[in-house]
Amino acid sequence: MPFPKFKTIWIFGIFLLSIITLIAQNPAGKPILADGFSSWTVYGTDNPKSIIEEVSVTGQPFAKALRINTFNKPGGSGNCSLNINLISPLQKGDVLWISFRTRSLESKRETGESNIELRVDQLVNGKYVWPPYLERGISFGKEWTETSIPFVIPKDVKVEDVKLVFGFDSYPQRFEIGPVTFLNCGQNVKLEDLPRSVVRYEGGEPDAPWRKAAAERIEKYRKGDLTIKVLDTNGKPVRNAEVSIRMKRNAFNWGTATSSQRLLDPESKIYRDTLLKYFNQVVFENEMKWGPWSQQNPQERGIKTKEALQWLNKKGITTRGHVMVWPSWQHSPKYLTTLKSDTSLLRKEILNHINEQTRIMGGLLDEWDVINEPYAHHDVMDILGKDEMVKWFKAARTGDTGVKLFLNDYTMFHGEGADSPSEKFFDNVKFLKENGAPIDAIGEQAHIGGTPPSIPKVLERLDRFAQLGLPIQISEFDINSNDDEFKARYLRDFLTALYSNPTTIGFVQWGFWEGQHWFPVAAMWNKDWSVRKHGKVYTDLVTKTWWTNADGKTTKDGTYKVRGFCGDYEVAVKL
Repeated sequence: MPFPKFKTIWIFGIFLLSIITLIAQNPAGKPILADGFSSWTVYGTDNPKSIIEEVSVTGQPFAKALRINTFNKPGGSGNCSLNINLISPLQKGDVLWISFRTRSLESKRETGESNIELRVDQLVNGKYVWPPYLERGISFGKEWTETSIPFVIPKDVKVEDVKLVFGFDSYPQRFEIGPVTFLNCGQNVKLEDLPRSVVRYEGGEPDAPWRKAAAERIEKYRKGDLTIKVLDTNGKPVRNAEVSIRMKRNAFNWGTATSSQRLLDPESKIYRDTLLKYFNQVVFENEMKWGPWSQQNPQERGIKTKEALQWLNKKGITTRGHVMVWPSWQHSPKYLTTLKSDTSLLRKEILNHINEQTRIMGGLLDEWDVINEPYAHHDVMDILGKDEMVKWFKAARTGDTGVKLFLNDYTMFHGEGADSPSEKFFDNVKFLKENGAPIDAIGEQAHIGGTPPSIPKVLERLDRFAQLGLPIQISEFDINSNDDEFKARYLRDFLTALYSNPTTIGFVQWGFWEGQHWFPVAAMWNKDWSVRKHGKVYTDLVTKTWWTNADGKTTKDGTYKVRGFCGDYEVAVKL
């Protein structure tokens, strides 16, 4: 039996920036890199000057930095990186410490951040050998961010058998990196005593003001009063009847991305059992995207997906479709680019695709992402016009009248001001509503990197988008970071802020198991099914903190009352 529906409240706040601080000053040690940038080599291009330049900077403890721009990468180039030779050999047990500063100028990553892969590679006879001595993915935003990492060398290393590498070619991006401090601190220092980067974000403090207000909103909007009244066969109240109330499903969507292949695999019992225990909604990660969809035999399209959907429906798991139109040539079937000059045929082809998907999947899905990432991917609208988005929503509604239709994007928490990516997302939703598109809800991906949005900013942006009058769902969440403590802290705070906002209806993460995740480091469960720290945070919140079970006896008027979290319950009475 569901509790009452929620009301809506708008809470307005201010932007507060995420920051990264250090827990100590630079340690003593012997430098193992040459000064400056003269020994830095660019790999992966025959024209390094097209990608990298030395620039002047102010306000930092250095005057020069390197600016890297992979938007300018020449066609046909390989994966690009900065490679730096060391100037001293290393001994087994040496404690090394590396520190540098970076800032992003522009990025196509969904987090809005730039990203580099830091490695200290081992070589044998000039060839790279796996694994590296150190490997760390590092994300950073528009403010100068200091990264400091201590680690231990496991064996003696000749100077020609080791190399410091910064890989930076994962996405088009433009960023700056200052001089690198790389020290050998010897063997008489403890690793834990050395300074290291700690991710800090506004709102992460234990006594942050938003916490009390969030708890009050959760109590008000996520809980309700349930009264059980027990009567005998004559209709009279029964006193001291034993009542057992067990929650079966939270009204909030707690979802994950998966695949039909994984769900239907006979060897995936642990995976299925974990999914059913901790999630009540599922989205298929790739198979409904137009590219993979078009590669299936037309007579067999969606067969396995439908089989998995039917299994999920029987288990009471709600489902999302992702995605009908991802309006760029990059994320559409290759043949679509041949229709650029024939707008009539291009328009017809997209509508036919929407009609086909809604026909095949009709009645099996609860939600559909009609359009994905129009902020960054708008090749099709550039040709057909922005009004075409409205037509896509109308076609989706005609094809499936019972499904909730979403606009899905990733910039809700990116920037501020009228020209910010966040406001562009807001404007797209507003445009759809004002032009008659049957849009039912907003999907914000929320892929989080190493410099996350502050909690006050998350709350402010949720309230801003609530003004559009549509429910909001986090649709593809993950935290791409190697810092387990940070992931646990930030997930707890993000979920609390999200759950406290009554406009939000769900939280879907883009996978949960290391064995099936596009960013394995972001998974909540390791490949051996041991739970990670942020996974424990998640399971405790959704199955304990925000979950209600109760036992008691009826009073003299035959009633038993409990205040619990909104959702579906099973009630048993023993006279």
